[in-house]
Amino acid sequence: MRPQIRVPQKAHPRLLRQGLGGKSVLTGGLDALEFIGKKTMNVLAESDPGFKRTKTLMERTVSLSQMLREAKEKEKQRLAQHLTAERTAHYGMLFDEYQGLSHLEALEILSNESESKVQSFLATLHGEKLELLKNDLISIKDIFAAKELENEENQEEQGLEEKGEEFASMLTELLFELHVAATPDKLNKAMKKAYDWVEEDQTMVSVDVAEESEEKTKNEEKEEKPENPKEHRKEERRTKTVEEIYMLSIESLAEVTARCIEQLHKVAELILHGQEEEKPAQDQAKVLIKLTTAMCKEVASLSKKFTNSLTTIGSNKKAEVLNPMINSVLLEGCNSTAYVQDAFQLLLPVLQVSHIQTSCSKAQP
Repeated sequence: MRPQIRVPQKAHPRLLRQGLGGKSVLTGGLDALEFIGKKTMNVLAESDPGFKRTKTLMERTVSLSQMLREAKEKEKQRLAQHLTAERTAHYGMLFDEYQGLSHLEALEILSNESESKVQSFLATLHGEKLELLKNDLISIKDIFAAKELENEENQEEQGLEEKGEEFASMLTELLFELHVAATPDKLNKAMKKAYDWVEEDQTMVSVDVAEESEEKTKNEEKEEKPENPKEHRKEERRTKTVEEIYMLSIESLAEVTARCIEQLHKVAELILHGQEEEKPAQDQAKVLIKLTTAMCKEVASLSKKFTNSLTTIGSNKKAEVLNPMINSVLLEGCNSTAYVQDAFQLLLPVLQVSHIQTSCSKAQP
């Protein structure tokens, strides 16, 4: 009697997610992935000393969605204990509301599957074919590694002061250069909404300041009265405005970042399954660097505008009230750019698989 082979039953902890375009993204068992890839993970390392650094980077990025989800769950529990129905300015919860976590998890799964395919294909090659392919894959990895090094050296770089129209035009051109049928409609819409309310708020502040100055000049003698109902109402309106600006700032950063992750997820799927015409993976990697750099600079620019608005509107607030809001916006702005950069690194195995698919199709008679 032929002995039965037991299949590992340890399931991947991450939930199955529905990908874009109606395609289901499925995950295999961890044991199966380890069996396929464990003996081949060192193939690239034999001739590439920097491979360990890339592997460490991948391990860091694949845990990003789990970290965000845990933070969101903790905030939910905290709010549940306080029995509040008010909308809160918690980045993780808002990021999830805009499907940022769903697209990030789908991108992580797609990246892991692509990594497994790369290792499996390398295990089938040997000799000159293996060396040639390894060189190609390492050249793609070096482009990504150079981008990561650039991020580490320029963490304090300020965002570009570009108009929304210029950013939208740049994204469209870069996506066209990738040769994928993707349009940044949702991302551009989120950016435009953020810029519109910032500009509207700045206009309102200018009008309020002018009215306040004029009223102060006309009613200088009346200011000595213990209470002025009109001034009291103005103070209430100003306090509410500061809170609204803070909420809108966090919400806008969460929405824009979620749309950036969604855009990169779409690009990953189209690179694997829907390119309009073939384009070398090395060239695509360079275009993706420009794309994510533009995203990060725009998010940094938004964060700066939000803090400027808070500083202007809250000029009459005490430092212990205003500073935590400003610091929170700055922190989430930095986190947003880091999330986009990490999502970019998840595209490395996707481009490597795409290169392998293209090479195989060219080799066929």
